[in-house]
Amino acid sequence: MRQLAALLTLSLSLASVTGCGAIMSSAGAGPIEEDDGERTFAQQVADESVETKAKVNINAASEGYKDAHLTIVSYNGFVLLAGQVPSEELKTLAADVVRDLEDVRRIYNELEVGAAAGASAYTNDTWITTQVKSKLLASADTPGTRVKVVTENGVVYLMGLLNEAEAERVALEAAEVRGTERIVKLFEIIPAPAI
Repeated sequence: MRQLAALLTLSLSLASVTGCGAIMSSAGAGPIEEDDGERTFAQQVADESVETKAKVNINAASEGYKDAHLTIVSYNGFVLLAGQVPSEELKTLAADVVRDLEDVRRIYNELEVGAAAGASAYTNDTWITTQVKSKLLASADTPGTRVKVVTENGVVYLMGLLNEAEAERVALEAAEVRGTERIVKLFEIIPAPAI
């Protein structure tokens, strides 16, 4: 009985290994290539972790953040801090807190010192973000799926992994959306594909 179980286990193991090889060989004869413009799954998880830790740690760093509006976005280790804080000290402290986190490669501290924006500003920002993202996804000339769009008080922040030509096209498309006050490009520039 033991021999039968061992033989069955061995047979199933061999079948699964040869099955994987058959699947891989039927997938195509060409090599599997990396896309410099795509974040890996591990990087996406790391970015989510940075965002969560940053929000928790910033709020724990000072009581003053209870009157702030913070938007924290990480894209491939590039972190955007946007929104409004009551003082210059809190603006600086937020960046200092984020700087201590693992997987942070660059910080863009775009926090404004002042009162938190109201509900109508948030609604307008959401509308602008939706319009920009829709425009980028609909355009055949822009890599809309590789662009993160964040709007704060009418200012549109663009993040992603793009080459210089793609970054310019994306910024031009975004600037055409009504209500946009300013475009801020925070792209990580990658090499253009070889022709």
